[in-house]
Amino acid sequence: MNDLNNNPLSLIRNLPTEMIKSEDLKQPDNIEIDQILLKKYKNYLTGKAKAYATRISISNIKCGFYKNTNDGLIYILYDINKDVVEALKKIIRSGSRPSLHIYLNINKNDKEKFLCPDDLHTYLAYLELKIKKPPVLILSSRKYIEESCYEIISLKNADGSFTPRFYGALETNSELIPLLLSNSDLSYNLSLEKLIDSVKFVKNKLKEFHSNGIDAHHYHHTLYSILQRAEDTLVSIKILYEKKLYLNASVLVRTLYELALTFYIDWLSPEYFHEYLKISSMIKEKEWSEMCDKEIKENIQNGLKKSEAMLIKKSHTKGFHLASTVSEKARIFPFGEKFYKEVYSFLSKIAHHDFSMVARYRATLERNDDDIFNEDIIKKTIDYSDMFISHIVVNILDDIG
Repeated sequence: MNDLNNNPLSLIRNLPTEMIKSEDLKQPDNIEIDQILLKKYKNYLTGKAKAYATRISISNIKCGFYKNTNDGLIYILYDINKDVVEALKKIIRSGSRPSLHIYLNINKNDKEKFLCPDDLHTYLAYLELKIKKPPVLILSSRKYIEESCYEIISLKNADGSFTPRFYGALETNSELIPLLLSNSDLSYNLSLEKLIDSVKFVKNKLKEFHSNGIDAHHYHHTLYSILQRAEDTLVSIKILYEKKLYLNASVLVRTLYELALTFYIDWLSPEYFHEYLKISSMIKEKEWSEMCDKEIKENIQNGLKKSEAMLIKKSHTKGFHLASTVSEKARIFPFGEKFYKEVYSFLSKIAHHDFSMVARYRATLERNDDDIFNEDIIKKTIDYSDMFISHIVVNILDDIG
């Protein structure tokens, strides 16, 4: 039981890295380099262009690239090393989700909207594992984007190097997830049982998919914690429904909503955002701002311009604010900001027992019974639970094949 603790820093979400000199890197002789990718990636790494971290359907990505010639576009695909694909599959099954580096397809005749020139083996690993929507870093515009995304930009450090940093979060009109209870005429209790069973099913699938790697990686553990908390909350709602404590049960919908929000901003790009989720669970925003101000002074002392140092703070401030603010998470969640206002208005009235709640109890004093008007709340609690659980369950299933 010694491994039980509540320290966010114990969660390892990146594989170990080490610096290698460029002259020590080797590549096959006479390999064709994608000049478009090379230019875009150089611009990204030197802060001249933004990139977008998000999820894209693998069916919308084509491996390889096109070379412009006098005879038109020539398609080029690197040789496949099956051992590398198998090694990457093991890494993915251990919890890593490396991003595919992609850009808009220059061949308008292809059905796929994006090209993946350089991450062939990672692409094939995802394909063989049947992961439907892998994480990507788009080195071009946001056109054809399917989910909300993080803007990533490389900012200059005091030593003259550049580091990719969070720059902002952009919402999009993503396709809504099919609901688990759609076209269902089940009773309320049976509806809750179906949602609980769905979560249990995904928990078992995640256990089957996961395998321990050489290096610890806790992305799958993060997913499992979301599922376990979702199951616990649904069981609590069901118990309260059985006791006919519907108003008390409805308050727990907020837990499911915020669970779905936190899941989404992490799932969206497992490589790029988890550090802010860790930090925001440990300290307040004011304390974080003070730490950033200290970093500004250190960077300026080490030769960085004040304007450049301020950009780093801005990046940190934006990332922390998104990770710690429910309304910001809701803004980029597929249901959007308007839905957030609707849900929180509904839940706040119940939790705070405002006069719309008092009115429901008005007749209980004279009648000497506990019956109140709650049919609208009973249905909304089930509907909202279905929406949030469906979003978690479907996306995790797509992420584990």
